[in-house]
Amino acid sequence: MSTSNRTTWDFLTDTYWYVTYPDLPALQFSSDDNVLSWTGDQTVWHISGYKNGYFWGVSSALMFDPGSSSTGNPQQRSMVGTVTAGGHVQISFIGNRRIQETITGFGQMSKLAEQWVFQMQMVTSSSSNPTLHWANMMQTKEGDLSWDKLPGVNCSVSDMLEGASYPQFEGDE
Repeated sequence: MSTSNRTTWDFLTDTYWYVTYPDLPALQFSSDDNVLSWTGDQTVWHISGYKNGYFWGVSSALMFDPGSSSTGNPQQRSMVGTVTAGGHVQISFIGNRRIQETITGFGQMSKLAEQWVFQMQMVTSSSSNPTLHWANMMQTKEGDLSWDKLPGVNCSVSDMLEGASYPQFEGDE
């Protein structure tokens, strides 16, 4: 994408992203007994701001048993990221007082069916049972079917982001 520059990604401000059906499975590894297992991972992002190759907002992830209809409570994190002029992405998902670990995701902005997607990879690193996940994060907005019923979980984008604490610049109210 040689014609791209930092303003190519200005559209990211105030956008919402989620995991589609094909990309819900994530792989867990138990280092205690060397066992692999599958889990589901629905993640929602609200990118509240973008400027000059940097973006920020909140992420909410809900891990679930793919064979069960019950889900737990989502884990919310602040997110700060960069996207280069060529579309390479790095995001830090930063925990709060309850969730200490920071997760880093890497990816690429790509076109899928004429729509921009984040093609992302991540791994949790500080637990004894790390989870690996890659997904095409697709954009959603109010009025879309995915806005009211996210794939894999019985909740909406609003439910996932309820009570989220957004990063702010010093002095912002």
